[in-house]
Amino acid sequence: MIGLTTEVLDAPWYKGRRRYQLFTDYSACLREAGAVPVLIPGDTPPEDLPAILDKLDGVLTTGGDDADLRTLGGPAPTPECKPVPAEQQTMNLELARLVLQRDMPLLAVCFGMQMLGLAFDAGFDQHIDVHADHGKGIEHPVRLESDSQLADVVGTAPFLVPSFHHQALVDAGSQSQQLLGMGLRAVAWADDGTLEAVEVPAVNFALGVQWHPERAPDSDASRALFSRFVAAAATYRSLQTA
Repeated sequence: MIGLTTEVLDAPWYKGRRRYQLFTDYSACLREAGAVPVLIPGDTPPEDLPAILDKLDGVLTTGGDDADLRTLGGPAPTPECKPVPAEQQTMNLELARLVLQRDMPLLAVCFGMQMLGLAFDAGFDQHIDVHADHGKGIEHPVRLESDSQLADVVGTAPFLVPSFHHQALVDAGSQSQQLLGMGLRAVAWADDGTLEAVEVPAVNFALGVQWHPERAPDSDASRALFSRFVAAAATYRSLQTA
């Protein structure tokens, strides 16, 4: 059973009543890989997360709007930004910490990867100079570190990915910026130098990808990524019930 985070849509960026949103592509890819997806409300109070995680075998933190660095002691959003509600950001940051603490499999996509990076105090660019080459589903190649866990999952050859972002991590933090005694590693980049993937080597499965694998469900890389993630979740479940 895999938990999927949802977006929280609210004023001033969205009209109408406050609501949750999640595109169905994520669930479809997880079901295809053999998992049962369940939704985690995007404004779940942090104190409720342990009880939710007790029922899950893995977590997929999904895409969304933009980070708000002010809550982390950083600068105000630039004019191009649509900051997510504070509750959504708080929940995603705490969820990343709790999942890693349990060594529960984690797949972090786009905004999810950015939250994973910010949990490690990674550097962050609110509006990358090459944003025009990374939005609206534009495909571009990524190159991987050959000795990374991600390369073990999807292979070492460059491959095309669909891109829907204008913000990005700029590094994986320094060795002194650790979470629960763990470090974050940068493992994939676009040709223009944009950081495209990170991983946490100290745990069994914790990968963050800046692209949207669920938007290319038939690609070999997407199939491999979801398949390995679900397999890791099954292993986690068997260890918890042993």
